[in-house]
Amino acid sequence: MSKDSDSNWGLCVSCKWWQIEPAAKAEHVTAGYCIEETLQPFLLRVTGNSGCNKFMEGKPAHGKGSSEKPPTAKPAR
Repeated sequence: MSKDSDSNWGLCVSCKWWQIEPAAKAEHVTAGYCIEETLQPFLLRVTGNSGCNKFMEGKPAHGKGSSEKPPTAKPAR
């Protein structure tokens, strides 16, 4: 892994690309949907404890259907 990848890595619980249900609290065990543009085609359902190098600090988005298997929500950002 490159140095740049290490510095961009973070947990979904504090990432702006993580989308959770409208009434859900952002917690490590909460299931949601990764809405980072290049990852959207994969319909990645992830928990707040997941993480990757597409991390961008911020508050999660909210959308109905974000925790379904597979996610059915439209990306909110």
